[in-house]
Amino acid sequence: MLLIRFLFRNGLLMITKNTITSSRHEKGQGTLELALVLPIFLTLLLGVFEIAFIFFYNVSVANASREAARYAASSGCPASTVCADADVQYYQDCAGIKNRAISKAPGIGLVEANIAISYDHGPNNSGVISPIADVCSTTTPNLATGDRVKITVTKQFTLIVPIPGLKNFPIVSTTYRTYLGKVQ
Repeated sequence: MLLIRFLFRNGLLMITKNTITSSRHEKGQGTLELALVLPIFLTLLLGVFEIAFIFFYNVSVANASREAARYAASSGCPASTVCADADVQYYQDCAGIKNRAISKAPGIGLVEANIAISYDHGPNNSGVISPIADVCSTTTPNLATGDRVKITVTKQFTLIVPIPGLKNFPIVSTTYRTYLGKVQ
């Protein structure tokens, strides 16, 4: 350690430098401080990573739900440009809807079992929602303009490091999208 002294002698300012050696009691001070602060710092750092990971999962699940609903509510047929009544519509293309959701949520391990597709007429004047079909299939009845597609994406969030008292929990996003009918 360096000690600088300012002295006044005969009206002049004199600066002297003295080097002070550490006493025996200060030799392990830095190591002790590191040992006390490091666990707290690492815990805070791990907390930041956990929160960022939860945010990433939440955004990915919401994006997957939104994009799948957008795909399902599109008018037309995925297999052809001329859409006959016998052709499969976008809202009936269950594999296409699920593949769209999976492709829009990379990095979280989304699988088809995490995606639920259903249809309803939307709320009536009383606010009651009447369902059309609870599952997606090629035999789903034809939707009329104003009917809705409902996509629910659920993904189980697993903590990076298990913390006592905190359990894994699902992150769920449900998107409703109104089908506008055939565009002519």
